[in-house]
Amino acid sequence: MKEKRISHVVGKGSLSHNNRCFFAKNVDISRTPQNVEIVRIPLAKAYDDLFSKSVERYNDKQTRKCRRIDTDYFFHLFNHKVCDYTLVANNKQKSFYEDLVQVGDMHDTGCGTPDAEIAKQCLIEYAEHYIKNNSNFYVFNAVIHMDEATPHLHINYIPVGHYSKGLDTRNAMAKALEEMGYTGVNAATKWREHERAVFTEICKSHSLEIAAPLKSRGYNFTVDEYKDIQEEKKRLTEELKPLREMELAADENTVVGKKQLLSHNITVTPEELQQLETQKKAVAVQTLDNQNKLKDISDRENALDEREAEIAAKEAESTQLSIERSASLDRRESEIEKTNRQSVFLMNKAENQMRLATARYNEQVELNHRYSELNDKFRKLDREYAECSHTLSEIRQAVGIAYSDDEIDTLDRCREIVDENYQIKNCIAKELHLSYKQKTSIKLPDMLKMLIDNFKDKLKEQEEDKSVIASLREQLSTVKEEFKKVAYAVNELVYSSKYKAGLSGWAKALAESISLFAINCLDKRGEYDDLYNGTELDAEISQRAIHFKEQQKSEQSRYVR
Repeated sequence: MKEKRISHVVGKGSLSHNNRCFFAKNVDISRTPQNVEIVRIPLAKAYDDLFSKSVERYNDKQTRKCRRIDTDYFFHLFNHKVCDYTLVANNKQKSFYEDLVQVGDMHDTGCGTPDAEIAKQCLIEYAEHYIKNNSNFYVFNAVIHMDEATPHLHINYIPVGHYSKGLDTRNAMAKALEEMGYTGVNAATKWREHERAVFTEICKSHSLEIAAPLKSRGYNFTVDEYKDIQEEKKRLTEELKPLREMELAADENTVVGKKQLLSHNITVTPEELQQLETQKKAVAVQTLDNQNKLKDISDRENALDEREAEIAAKEAESTQLSIERSASLDRRESEIEKTNRQSVFLMNKAENQMRLATARYNEQVELNHRYSELNDKFRKLDREYAECSHTLSEIRQAVGIAYSDDEIDTLDRCREIVDENYQIKNCIAKELHLSYKQKTSIKLPDMLKMLIDNFKDKLKEQEEDKSVIASLREQLSTVKEEFKKVAYAVNELVYSSKYKAGLSGWAKALAESISLFAINCLDKRGEYDDLYNGTELDAEISQRAIHFKEQQKSEQSRYVR
C-alpha cells in the first residue's frame, strides 16, 4: 500500500460551505448524501448556551449601568449579528475557528475508492476523539465531505476560557489552550502536533501507511497548497510526454532496422539476387536515413536529458517556490484578515446606517400615518364642533337666551334649569309620596304625567264631592227651614201668652228646653235674628224670648264658676 500523508491545518471557516447551503464547482451533488454530519448546532444557540449565563452573572455584579452588557455576547464582541462566516474582532479574536483534516490525496485516496472508505472511518474516529479530549473547544459543527475529490473533515469550534474576574466564561483561544495544558508562545503549534500524532495513530490502526510530513517552516502544506503543487507536477509531466514518445519511436525504428539486416539469405537465385540488390540499395538508403534519425534521436536524447535536468531544477525551484508561496500566502492571509476586518467594519457601518435609515423611514411612515389619523380626527372634530355649535344654538334658544345675548352663559343657565328641575322633581316626588328609589329611577316627564293623572283623579273626585255637597246643602236647607219653623213654633208656644197658659209644668219645662236648644243652634250660626225678621210675632213674645235667652246665659255662666 502506498504511503499517505495527512493534513491537519486551519480552515477558512465557512458554515454555508460546510453544511452545503450552496454547492461549489468541485462538489459532486450526486454524492452529497454520503456526507457524514457529526455535530450541527446553530452558532447563535452555541453562543447562548456557552455565554448567556456568564453575561447574566456579570451584569448582576455591576453597579454602574455603563459597564453592563446590554446586547448578546456575540454582538458585544464583534458588533455584528451572527453569521455563517468567521468574524475577526479588533483584538484578532475570531467568532469561531475551523480545523481541516485529511488523509491521502485524490490520487491515492480519491472518493469512490476502498481507501476512501477507510479514510472516512479514520476521520469519524478522530472527530469523536477531538470532541471528547479537547474539553475547552466547544465543537458546534463537524462534517465529513464525501462529495469532493478526497474525504476530509471540517471541525468548527469555539474556544472557551474561564476567568476569576470580569466575565467568568469567554471566547478565548490562549486561555482555552492553557487550561488544556498547552502554554507558551508555541502553544497552538504544540497542540496541533499532538493532534496530528493522534490522527496518525488512528490511521495506522486502520492499516494505513502514513508518510513523514513535508515540512514548510514547521508545518504541513495546506490542502490548497498541496493541490497547487500537484497541478504543477502534472503540467511538467505533460510537457515531458512528447519527448518520451519520441524516444520510444526512435528505439522502435532501430529495432526494425536490425531485423531487416539480419533477415538476408546468402543462397539466392539471380532473380533473388537482383531483388536483393534492389533491396540492398533500399536498405542502404534506409540505413543512411536511420543513421540520420539516430543522430536526431541522440540529439533529442541530449535535449531530453537537459530537459530532465531542467525539470529537476524546476522541482527544486518548486520546493523553494512553495516555501516562498507559503510566506506569500501568510502575508496574503494577513492582508485578507485586515481587509476582512475593514470589510466587517464597513459592513457594520453600512448596517448601522441601514438600520438608522430604516428607523428614520419607519419613523417617517409612522409620522405620515399619525398625520393622516390626526387630519381625519381634526375633520371629525370640526364636524362635531359644527354640530355642537348648532346644538348649542338650539339649547340657548330652548332655555330662552336670545341669539345676540352674549352676557348670559349657557352653561350657567342650564345649571339653573337643572337646579329648578331638581327642585320641581323633589316637589312632585313629595306630592306623589314617592320613595327615594322611585324618585331617582323615575324621570321628570313621567313624574309630571303621574302628577297630572293624580290631579285629574282629584278633580274627578272633587266634582263628585261637589254634587254630593250640593245635594246635602239642598237637603240641609230644607231641614234648616223646617227646623226654623219648629223653633218658631216652639218659641211661640213658650213665649206667647195665648198658648203658654195651657201648658202644664213638665210640658212647659220641655217646651222651654227645646226653645233654648233651638235659640243656641241658630245663634251659633248667626241665623237667630233671621228667625223673626218678617214674622208676625208680637213684641211681647220677642221680648220674652230675648229675656229668656239672657237668663239662660247668666245661669250657665254662674254654673261654670
